[in-house]
Amino acid sequence: MTLRELSSLEQYFYYRCKLKLHSCFYLAVTLNKLPNRDQLQHAISKTIKKFPQAHCTVTSVAKGQTPRLKDLTDTAIRFDDVVEYYPWESLCTENINEIFKKYNFQFDNGKPLWKIIVLEKTSQLIFAVSHIFFDGISSTIFANSILDGLNSETNTSLSLEGDIVYESNQEMQQLSLHPYDLWPIPFSWKIKRQLVKLLLKISPSIVTGTSADMLQFEKYNFPDDFITNPPDDNTFTVKNDNIQKLLKIKPDTLLKILTKCKQEKYSLTSFLSALFAIGLKRVSANNLRNGKALTISIPMNARSVCKETLNVDESALQLGDFILGMEYSDNLDTIDIDDLWTLSAKIKDFMVDFRENQISDQVNIAKLLDIADVESFVRQKVENGYGIGPGAAFEITNLGFNTFGHNAQDENEYVVTDAFFNQPQGFSNIFTCSIISTPIGGLNCCISYPKNLIIEMEPIWKYAEEIIDNI
Repeated sequence: MTLRELSSLEQYFYYRCKLKLHSCFYLAVTLNKLPNRDQLQHAISKTIKKFPQAHCTVTSVAKGQTPRLKDLTDTAIRFDDVVEYYPWESLCTENINEIFKKYNFQFDNGKPLWKIIVLEKTSQLIFAVSHIFFDGISSTIFANSILDGLNSETNTSLSLEGDIVYESNQEMQQLSLHPYDLWPIPFSWKIKRQLVKLLLKISPSIVTGTSADMLQFEKYNFPDDFITNPPDDNTFTVKNDNIQKLLKIKPDTLLKILTKCKQEKYSLTSFLSALFAIGLKRVSANNLRNGKALTISIPMNARSVCKETLNVDESALQLGDFILGMEYSDNLDTIDIDDLWTLSAKIKDFMVDFRENQISDQVNIAKLLDIADVESFVRQKVENGYGIGPGAAFEITNLGFNTFGHNAQDENEYVVTDAFFNQPQGFSNIFTCSIISTPIGGLNCCISYPKNLIIEMEPIWKYAEEIIDNI
């Protein structure tokens, strides 16, 4: 059954996938033990029925047509459609990159846009998901639902037919519009939209290009080190050969950092952003090029804002993309290499101001995609960066503290002992820092950065580890 058209934001993620510029991201959870196949099948079945996007795909459309959501009612979804078992012994660099290379979900093929990878040797469930229907918070909601299903008293009493996890002969109700489509457009933004529409026609690089003053690395040539060759069949091929580094903060150290953050009135995200920014300051100037303008991308979860401003029901804010592009800008020359805490506070002040005073403008910036040819816009984000580089030095995404339904009083059979969040090589930044915390595992920051810069970026990681070790 064909449903509503994708919003322009959803189209942005759709065309990133269709052009093969982004495959998937993942949330991995380590369990105290793995469920058997029947138990996992029951938990998946309950979850698919709970979230409409979990049994949807996107229709493939001709040029000029708007892609639409499509409910998978034509054929049943089977266990092997959404689960794969791997013999890997760890999530090492090679295996992580293999996930990002392999799971570029196809559209309109009778299968949903997510998969659970089971690592039997490490008792891990890896939720590889498409960014069209999932943001980082969505992945935690989805994983929580699976865990709830595993720990449900009715888990083993459900009756399923064979290996089917979802089958529906009933027409699904239309999904509600994306909240950004409901957001009001002030008169000033109606004027700005016309100006941007004109610029996209006569000089699109003004909108989609990267400033020549933006900090870049000498040995990272964009997009040659991002894509393997010129576009073939109108799509790209991302290398996805980044180095994968893990910065781990144990629970007791994490508590010390959080206590310090509370005392000094800054956030964990602002602290970690400042940590990597000052780490960049320690990189040899000979390894940098262009200017010293520094941009840090800090995606913001906009669910609470949508709920408060638009009175959107919380059930409509589960799976989906509800993020805003918060970007902190500074200059490497003005950052004090010895004052981590001042920079942490400065970034926190920026984040507070953004939430309190810039939300409406930022939603309307996202809504500028309404007046763009979204496919061309995505393509130009790569093509207009030739010879310059990505628009941000790094992205830091923090999914926060997640218990996954576990606390000291619980006697759940399945308990998450650790979690990891990661994303593929992208065109918007040089490196990414993907963060999630759990009670037992502490904080894991998965850092993905170009293999060309393994020596050049070492001072960043060395500084971060020294600071954390001495807190």
